[in-house]
Amino acid sequence: MQIILSDHNCEGQARQIVFALNRIGLAAIAPVQLILFSDIGLPYNADDTAVWKLCQQKNYLLLTGNRRTVDGETSLELTIRRSYSQNILPVLTVGNLRRVMYDRNYCEQCAEKLAEIILDLGNLHGVMRLYLP
Repeated sequence: MQIILSDHNCEGQARQIVFALNRIGLAAIAPVQLILFSDIGLPYNADDTAVWKLCQQKNYLLLTGNRRTVDGETSLELTIRRSYSQNILPVLTVGNLRRVMYDRNYCEQCAEKLAEIILDLGNLHGVMRLYLP
């Protein structure tokens, strides 16, 4: 079972994607456990570097919106670039967070892509970022 840590800004979308994974029958072959910042005592305003390092240490996949370099030296993008190795786990970025909530087909496409990633995760180490869908 792969643990997915939802970024605090997309918890509702993460829930919908995991629900869709179950609804379309892919959870049996690509099981996931969704956890939130609050589940593991991570403050909602934890900086990107702390979140990314935690995910790498615990083998969690981070599911997020499109975090960019606006946070300066602690931004997710810069953290990944600085800490790159062939063993890192990818960050999963939802291409359109709003659409997940109102477009069932799009949400299911995200779930299908998530299942593909989980099933192929052994070959995806070293990839910095993957997009859903």
